[in-house]
Amino acid sequence: MPTEVSAILALPYIQPAQAQKHVTHNEALRKLDLLVQLAVSSRQAAVPPALPAAGERHIVPAGATGAFAGQDHRVALWDEGGWSFFDPQPGWQAEVLDEGRRVVFDGLVWAGGEGQVQRVAGLGVNTDSDSANRLAVAGEATLLTHVGAGHQVKVNKAGAGDTASLLFQTGWSGRAEMGTAGSDDFEIKTSADGSAFQTALRAMAASGRVELPAGATLAAGSAAQPGLAFLGDGDTGLYSAGADQIGLSAGGAQRALLSPAGMVLNVPLSGTAVMQGATDLTAGRLVRTGDYGLGTAITLGPADNLDALTASGFYYNPTSGNTPGNNYPLASAGTLMNIRRSGSNWTQRYSAYPSNSSASQIRIFERSYGGSGWSPWVEMIHQGTIVGPVTQTAGVPTGRVIERGSNANGEYVRFADGTQICTKRITLTAQDMNVAYGSLFRSNSLLSGTTTYPATFATAPSCICIAHTADFATLTAVGGIGDTVNTPSTVYAVSPISLSNRTIYVNVTATGRWF
Repeated sequence: MPTEVSAILALPYIQPAQAQKHVTHNEALRKLDLLVQLAVSSRQAAVPPALPAAGERHIVPAGATGAFAGQDHRVALWDEGGWSFFDPQPGWQAEVLDEGRRVVFDGLVWAGGEGQVQRVAGLGVNTDSDSANRLAVAGEATLLTHVGAGHQVKVNKAGAGDTASLLFQTGWSGRAEMGTAGSDDFEIKTSADGSAFQTALRAMAASGRVELPAGATLAAGSAAQPGLAFLGDGDTGLYSAGADQIGLSAGGAQRALLSPAGMVLNVPLSGTAVMQGATDLTAGRLVRTGDYGLGTAITLGPADNLDALTASGFYYNPTSGNTPGNNYPLASAGTLMNIRRSGSNWTQRYSAYPSNSSASQIRIFERSYGGSGWSPWVEMIHQGTIVGPVTQTAGVPTGRVIERGSNANGEYVRFADGTQICTKRITLTAQDMNVAYGSLFRSNSLLSGTTTYPATFATAPSCICIAHTADFATLTAVGGIGDTVNTPSTVYAVSPISLSNRTIYVNVTATGRWF
């Protein structure tokens, strides 16, 4: 049975013996006029335009009103003073003029240009694509934008050893490349000739850490705004304070400055690289003011035994109350210098604090430690302590170097080596020297009898007696020796002439040992 319309476009056929064949023919032409090179003014007009032009066409949107009511997705044509509507077939295409895009009817709705184009061998936009560059675009810019949220550009490669990158060229010669080339590490490379590339930046895929294989040049910056700063802390970092100078700032202020002349630090040092206490013995740590008593001596207390003072340094004993049992040389406040090279090489010097400004009150002692233990304390003699009481213990001097004294029995001098010299002057009145003594004359009696030395000797000393009278400057003195306490008792004065009733002056000098 013959059909009345064509199978594809539904164009009306002229039927056999049909009257007014021109009507059917014109209707078919009218449809062809609509469909061939189909272009519509809009697909957004929910209300028909008030003054449409002849041949104006629209795709009726869903929910339209007025003359378009109930004509959803149909093609409306203004012709002969009214709107005609045509049903689209799946696959129809139309150019939407106010959008500048092509839409396709899928049987239900018009897909407004979002239809997919699959398996295109190549696409050239304003230029030609080729087998290597399947997509080629020539223009001032290429825009990839979102459809309501974010947008990603993906460059995928088959394996880690392949390349996925963006290459920037000058005259078709590479000058910069960014991506993953030959590994999964992200790199930025540059080239001056398109052949040799150097890696400027590498972000490690495994750790996320960034490397700068070719180095980096930073802005000089300042202490307030360093050239290398940190996120959220723009006034802390590194900067160049001048030629050949590196500055370190924190909180906008210079804290350290390194130059060929040295390192300047403007903050106190702390941490494990610095001594943790005044007597910290850890090797390699920095010494602070006050450590080992530098600047201010370390105070010693009652529990500090000098034999066990392990750390070298300068110490101060504020009171003599700290000394009993702690191996001080004497009970006195004072200062201590402790120098220790090892557990068996050690010296100590103690300076007693004087009770007044006299030099004799300044006393200095020293001792050392070796394989056999501590030596005794020995006192260092100086101009304020060279003269004073001399003492000894088991033959070893323990006091001053020289002792001088006097009493009613005369004067004496003692030396630390045991030497003692006593002197005295004896005056004898009404003495005669008229007893024949060879060709000379001697006194007729003892000079003085037995008199006491000003200091006792350990053994009988050697004595020298010199006598004289007012008229004889010198007389000869002869006779015996004294004992450890008394002057000689058998000494006579001898004169070349006989003398009577004279006053004789005898100077006695006794030299011996006091121990």
